[in-house]
Amino acid sequence: MKVAATRVEEFCKNVLLKLGTPADDAGIVAAHLVDADLRGVRSHGLLRMIRYVDQIDSGYIDNKAKVSCAQVAPNLLRMDANKNFGIVGFDRLLPDLAVLARRVGIAGAAIVNCAHTGRIGAYSEKLAREFMWGFVFGGGGNKKLKEVAPFGGRKGVFDTNPYAFSLPLDGARATTSDFATSATAQGKLLVFRTNNDPVPDGWIIDKHGRPTTNAHDFYDGGAMLPSAGAKGYGMGFIAELFGDAVLGTPHELNWFMVAVDLKSFIDPAGYFEAAGRLRQEIEDCPPAEGFAKVMWPGQPELEKMSRQTTDGIDYSESELRSLSGLEARFSVRLVG
Repeated sequence: MKVAATRVEEFCKNVLLKLGTPADDAGIVAAHLVDADLRGVRSHGLLRMIRYVDQIDSGYIDNKAKVSCAQVAPNLLRMDANKNFGIVGFDRLLPDLAVLARRVGIAGAAIVNCAHTGRIGAYSEKLAREFMWGFVFGGGGNKKLKEVAPFGGRKGVFDTNPYAFSLPLDGARATTSDFATSATAQGKLLVFRTNNDPVPDGWIIDKHGRPTTNAHDFYDGGAMLPSAGAKGYGMGFIAELFGDAVLGTPHELNWFMVAVDLKSFIDPAGYFEAAGRLRQEIEDCPPAEGFAKVMWPGQPELEKMSRQTTDGIDYSESELRSLSGLEARFSVRLVG
């Protein structure tokens, strides 16, 4: 069933407001979830609301907390989210980080003590739209988040520890590589479980360390496998070490973000000319068998966003049914 993005955003915001979330913060979180669904990143969209409500009820997310930002070095910031949404923490941080990067050329920021951060590519993309290189990664949750097995291991040791990189592509669009260092994001397994669909081979193992395609096995003590074997494991380990040993024990994950002012190296006109040549070369590349066309990183999400902004976001009946408890509790209708 297709649901207008405005309707989804209103639903999310109203639920958060009824839980006492300040209006600005509720709007930030709701808009972020809808943006993810519009791009087809369903693991970080509307379905997250079910878990967010549970986490606010339990106190895991302090949806009323004030976030605070401090400068800890000439080109470094530290954002403390005080157990609020990481989505809110990043939103408050990005303007200060961009200003600092403009002033000194390159700036970094740690984001600590936060709950879920949503789709991290959204943050690197915001920097890219400011004609910057944006880079963000997270980790450090091994004391309580043991969802990903190390390469060669049979049980989970740390979390999905994602990375995202973005650069401007032209005056309006950014190109983004945003990925978990595990074979998939945990939120994608939630979508598979909700719809009772089989998980692709090579993504997860059960609690005995055996390969499985049943998403329920992951939630029954199983684990995700690292992406690309030792390569994903290596990136995940580095993120884990930085997030824990450098930034301290996190509430969920700790994050580090870098912003580079591209004007320190090149003027925008020269950059966009070179970027346009590369983009055209990618688009002109003949597709391999089984592919309709070759796309640059971030293009599939942008094309899906364009379609769904017009047509509505397509949710399955199972997904919409899973939200019925929120509709009943908060007297907020999503459809109908």
